[in-house]
Amino acid sequence: MARIHFRHGIPGVVPSAWVIHPDAGRTDLAPVVAVHGLNRETEVMANLLAPRADATGRTLVLPIFDLASWRRYQLAACKQRSDWALVSLLRVLRDEGVIGHDRPDISGFSGGAQFAHRFAWLYPDQVARLCLVAPGWWTFPDARGAFPLAMGEGCNAREFRLRANLKHFLNREVHVSVGALDVQQDRNLRQDAQTNAQQGVNRVARARRWTAAAIRAARRVGMQPRVTFDLMPNCVHSFSDCVANARLDRAFVPDLPSENQTPLFCGQDQLEKVA
Repeated sequence: MARIHFRHGIPGVVPSAWVIHPDAGRTDLAPVVAVHGLNRETEVMANLLAPRADATGRTLVLPIFDLASWRRYQLAACKQRSDWALVSLLRVLRDEGVIGHDRPDISGFSGGAQFAHRFAWLYPDQVARLCLVAPGWWTFPDARGAFPLAMGEGCNAREFRLRANLKHFLNREVHVSVGALDVQQDRNLRQDAQTNAQQGVNRVARARRWTAAAIRAARRVGMQPRVTFDLMPNCVHSFSDCVANARLDRAFVPDLPSENQTPLFCGQDQLEKVA
């Protein structure tokens, strides 16, 4: 049975984390970083994901971006630099021999998905696969809109970095998922005229539009899109609900792909005509 271990961090520098060691785990297998939402229910996530650690043999790392140190962690390049915090945590875990040197997959739910895609865009060399589940708002790879929306608008250096990284960011498997019933405009869903006009008025519309924008962006730079999209039936905005009703844990912690396997875009029927 997988062992769930709490690792203390350094406030404001290295986040604390739950580390899940599979019973027959190997550090030569790429780990999975699972990032929590704004409710920071990391213990719930750890317990729900632990069986997947045993099933895949992969070590799971659940960083805890506490409210005091990383209030707006979902922006990644926020004032408190949650992106630097994750880089530091992974470096420490490698130095301690907890994980190997392979690039981790990063999976995020809600605010964690916001963080995950922005982190991967800033550090494409440090991330393998992405699983992005029900973020409230996105940074779009679309120069026609506000770019980069939600990553420090008006920061020219950051905008240049994102543009330079775009092709490399898109060159990976990206799985986008959202509950079919996740259409409520709750207090954590950013609501303003600019965001609604670009992204839609709920998480389902926003996930579809971002997926379509990523597909267009990949094709624009001459790449075959490596995107999957899943509309999870009977699921609201709840990690545990999505695990129970749609087996989200399997997408969050996937089996390692066969060598030379290249996932291609699928889910066109669920995207409707937005692409």
